[in-house]
Amino acid sequence: MKRENIIIWVGVFLLIGVWIGSKFDQTGPERDKMGQFFKYLQNEYVEDLDLDSLQNQAMDYILSSLDPHSAYIPAEQGAAMAERMEGGFSGIGVEFAIKKDTLIFLNVMAQGPAFKAGVQSGDRVFAIDGDTIVGRGLNNEVVTSKIKGKRGTTVRLGLKRKGELLNIEVIRDLVPIESVLHLDTEDGIGYVKVDRFAETTHDEFLAHLDDLSATGMNQLIVDLRDNPGGYLHEAVAMADEFLGEGRVIVTTRYRNGSFRTAEAKSGNRYEPLPVHIIINENSASASEVFTGALQDHDRATVYGKTSFGKGLVQEDKLLDDGSKVRLTVAYYYTPSGRSIQKPYKQDQIINEGVFLSDTGRVLYSEGGIEPDLEIQNDSASYFWTFSFGTIDAFGFEFIDSTRESYENLNIPEFLSQFEVSENVLLTFLEYGGYGISIEDLGSSDRQELELLLKAGIAKNLWGFDAYRKVILLEDPILNKVKAQIQMAF
Repeated sequence: MKRENIIIWVGVFLLIGVWIGSKFDQTGPERDKMGQFFKYLQNEYVEDLDLDSLQNQAMDYILSSLDPHSAYIPAEQGAAMAERMEGGFSGIGVEFAIKKDTLIFLNVMAQGPAFKAGVQSGDRVFAIDGDTIVGRGLNNEVVTSKIKGKRGTTVRLGLKRKGELLNIEVIRDLVPIESVLHLDTEDGIGYVKVDRFAETTHDEFLAHLDDLSATGMNQLIVDLRDNPGGYLHEAVAMADEFLGEGRVIVTTRYRNGSFRTAEAKSGNRYEPLPVHIIINENSASASEVFTGALQDHDRATVYGKTSFGKGLVQEDKLLDDGSKVRLTVAYYYTPSGRSIQKPYKQDQIINEGVFLSDTGRVLYSEGGIEPDLEIQNDSASYFWTFSFGTIDAFGFEFIDSTRESYENLNIPEFLSQFEVSENVLLTFLEYGGYGISIEDLGSSDRQELELLLKAGIAKNLWGFDAYRKVILLEDPILNKVKAQIQMAF
C-alpha cells in the first residue's frame, strides 16, 4: 500500500475516532476501531512505520480539508509560537550573527541582562559555559539553545574585545519581544507600526502613543501591513482607545447561534485623535478586527490594499503529547455586520446586503477590509534588495572598523545626520565585485542602494529595528499617506 493511501486511511479513522470521540470526551466503538487500525499497522504491516508521523500528517489532512485556518500544531512548534505571542522569553538580551565561523553580538539590548553584565555590541564570543563556540558547525540553533534558558540561571561567556579576552557571567532574565515600534513625530503626524497582536501589544501601543503625544502628535498613522493577527483581546483593547463608550468593536458568532459582542468603554484619552490605518493583502484576523471597527464607526481613514480576509475564529485544543489542534469555532463580524472572512468554498457567499458606517457611508466587502483609499506600490527596480546578504556583510565590516565613531550616536541622530558618501558607495561596489562604477548607477538605483546601505549599517549598530526605521524613511506607501493627510488637514 502506498504511503499516501496510508495517510488518507489514517485520516479517515482519526476523523471518526479522534475528531468525534475527543470532542465529546467519550470512549466507544469508533475509538476502538481507530485503536485496532493502528495496532494492525504497528504489528502487522510489512514494513516498519513511524506511526506518530503518520498520525500528524493525517490530522493535517483532515483539518486542512475543513477550512483554511484549522491546523495541527506539533508541540515544539506550539512552544515557539507561544513564546513569540507571550511577548518575551528567558535569555540574555542580544542580537547576534555568525561571521566567518565566529559568533558576534551585534546588538546588546539596553538595560537587558547582557548589558547589565558588561557585554558590548561587537564582542566576539569564543566560549559559552566553557564550550568552544567557533567553527563550521556553528549555527543559529546551536547559539540560541546555549544562551536561552531558565530565568535566574547563569551563562558564562568567553569574549574577545579589541584583542582582550574577557570572561563575563550573565544571569538570564525576561527579554521582551516587542511588537510595536514608532517613528518620531513629523509635522504633527505620529507613526506606529504594529507587527502582531501579542500579549503585551496594547501596553506597548499606549507607551508609544504617550511618547508621540509628548512630541506634538495631532494625527496618528497605525501601520498594520503584514500583521497576521494574534490575540483578539489585544486588538479590542487597542480599538477601545479610539471609540466612545458602548460602541461595538466586534461580534463573534458560533455554530449554535450564540454570539459575543465586545464594546468600547469610556474614558480613553485618544478618542478624539484623528486616526489613519494602512493595511495590505497580508493584514489578517485581529488586524482586520481593529481596522473594521474604526472604519465602521468612521473613526479612521483606511489606506492601502484589501486585507487578507481571515474572519474565522480558532481555539487551541490541547492533546496529551503537548501538541494542539487549532480548531475553527466561530466567525468575526464588524460592527456594521460584515463578515471579515473571504469565501473559501466554491460558490460561497459571505456577505449579502448593504452595510453602512455610522455616517451612512456604504461599506463594501467580499471578504477582508477594503481601504477607503487604495494605494499601490510604485514600480521600482528593487535590484539592490537581492543583495541583502552582501549589504549586511558590508555593513558589519564598515561598523566593525569604525564602531568607536558611533558610540555616542543614537538612532534618531543617525537617521537625520548620516549620509552614505560616494566613498562608501565606491567601497561597497568594489566589495561586492559588481564590476560597475558610481557613474553607471541610475538615479533611482543609486537612491535605493544608498537607502539599503544606510539601513545595513544601522542594523549592525543597533539591530533589526534600526534597519526597519531607516527603510520606513523612504517607504512609498507611508509617504503617500502622509501627503494625503497633509492635503486634507
